[in-house]
Amino acid sequence: MSGFDLRLRPNKVASVCLPFDLGPYITVHQKPIAEEGAAVACRVLTARKTYGHLELTSGRQARLVPGDIIVGCFGNRAALRGFSGHVPASVETGDVVHLLNQGGVIGISEGAHAGLGEPIQLEVLGTPIREGRGLRLADYGIAPAIPMGTGMPPVIVLVGTCMNSGKTTAAAVITRYLRRRGRIVHAGKVTGVAAIKDLHMFADNGASKVLSFLDCGLPSTCYRDDVPSVAHTLLSHLSTEAPDAIVLEMGDGFLGEYGVDECFADPLFARYVTGVVLAANDVMGAAGAAKIVENSGMKVLAVTGPCTDNITGTRKLRKLGYQAANIFMDPGRVCQLATADILGPDDSLEVP
Repeated sequence: MSGFDLRLRPNKVASVCLPFDLGPYITVHQKPIAEEGAAVACRVLTARKTYGHLELTSGRQARLVPGDIIVGCFGNRAALRGFSGHVPASVETGDVVHLLNQGGVIGISEGAHAGLGEPIQLEVLGTPIREGRGLRLADYGIAPAIPMGTGMPPVIVLVGTCMNSGKTTAAAVITRYLRRRGRIVHAGKVTGVAAIKDLHMFADNGASKVLSFLDCGLPSTCYRDDVPSVAHTLLSHLSTEAPDAIVLEMGDGFLGEYGVDECFADPLFARYVTGVVLAANDVMGAAGAAKIVENSGMKVLAVTGPCTDNITGTRKLRKLGYQAANIFMDPGRVCQLATADILGPDDSLEVP
């Protein structure tokens, strides 16, 4: 790269930039790169009381204030309960872009959200560079791989009808349950938009190794046609070091834009899935999602989420032929259903 470069000390570096391992100072080229996964330095122009924080590389949530210099990455987002936007087709220094998620994915907003309003506005300063090259997540991803048929441990997949249906909580509780039973657990997140709080939650609950699509060099899996390959790569890397089980979360839901349905339509992915724990907001969504799971040749191990918040939904799901329990009120039951094919039934061990 050529041209006039800036030497900056950012106030905040987003967690999406974790693979770059940035120091306190960065060199910024003033010809930004309009490309998915390209790092971008920006100045914060507006603030918000809600959804006004940035998740740092440490995992801490830091409030953004106008004037902050931050570093994130361009990416796409299509959130039902959050902001949606896309990578700009072109970008120049001084252009206004938007913070699409708290993990630091940046793009052009596609409109306001009914409950959240408008996203934070950012002024583009340029592209952070290292050794003369713009920083791109794709250059820091783990090697693509195909899982081997031999030695693959049991795989429990958490999938939901949409975001915020309880998938991450259930994945963490199941991980903790297996760990308390003396099993080595690796955990991953296949789909979604980059943030590291879920991976920290898996690790806090006993996962020995955690990976996500961010480790594959992607700021999100939105609008991509290669998400099954991302799933293959994560399964391959998570299966190393002899874990007893892999717990995989699929961010967003079946009918979103993040590639969940493509993964479930992929025979190679289905081949390695021991079973699925389904999180749903309502009984209708749970029943429809369960049919997708079954049509993919996979087994519904348990249904949880808001649809099981009281006996009404749980009872109806059982009438429909699905085992159901609430992850907050009856975590032990959810865990026993999810792990029965791995551990066998055991009613004696409670989940703290």
